[in-house]
Amino acid sequence: MEQVWREILPLYEMIHAYVRRKLREFYGPDKINKNAPLPDHILGDMYGQSWQNILDIVIPYPGRSFLEVTPEMQKQGYNPLVMFQIAEEFFVSMNMSAMPPDFWASSILTQPPDRPILCQPSSWDFCTGKDYRVKMCTQVTHKDFITVHHELAHIQYFLNYRNNPKVFRDGANPGFHEAIGDAISLSVASPKHLQNLGLVQKSVDDTAHDINFLFSLAMEKVVFLPFALALEAWRYDVFSKRVRKEQYNCHWWLLREEYGGVKPPVLRSELDFDPGAKYHVAANIPYIKW
Repeated sequence: MEQVWREILPLYEMIHAYVRRKLREFYGPDKINKNAPLPDHILGDMYGQSWQNILDIVIPYPGRSFLEVTPEMQKQGYNPLVMFQIAEEFFVSMNMSAMPPDFWASSILTQPPDRPILCQPSSWDFCTGKDYRVKMCTQVTHKDFITVHHELAHIQYFLNYRNNPKVFRDGANPGFHEAIGDAISLSVASPKHLQNLGLVQKSVDDTAHDINFLFSLAMEKVVFLPFALALEAWRYDVFSKRVRKEQYNCHWWLLREEYGGVKPPVLRSELDFDPGAKYHVAANIPYIKW
């Protein structure tokens, strides 16, 4: 992993430097030091793992679309069920399976009105050969539209291995499922596909749109890599007892600065437990597969 990260690091450093310059221009040199790590809280995400929410500040070509189709989805009357039906059509168009009846009968696609649930999107194989479900508190947004396809990619994997013995139904390695889901997500998020769905009304075939689109992907995918690597390095160091419990929080921010060049917005101490805010830490789920 470290070797792969070193190969990607020059690209990340260029993105980091560009974003820091843009934020310095926006907030002023008294707020953003040109030689210091970026304060985590101004990156548009509670964890600093995605920087897409600051695209309006840092986009290379302001005023040109970076393919945020949420307004168009809402204008066209999309709802969570429609989003899943369109995702199903996407897979069927590639000669994959339609969702079985139990999927539509048993999945939770929106927040139930009568009880709270854990809204982390997830896909489930109940090992009956016909019962597959998604649990997701779907909102009509561009981000959730992509996530819907990601979750159905998991279901497609389940459907394709359903005739194998149970021992052979896991992914080829711990990251394989997520790799399939994210590969599908990249295809679905492409300008051409969104245009074919009628969610992009104007032509997107020009350099400015292409650069904005690729930059927005980098702000989601490339900047995520040092976060994921730091999180898994932190988990490994905790489980191997390389760090004592009174060092957990300090070690977290040391890794975040080492890999991602970010720092906490305010002074932190061992009375805080910032990595525990991440669901996967609290739920003890290995994170490197993402």
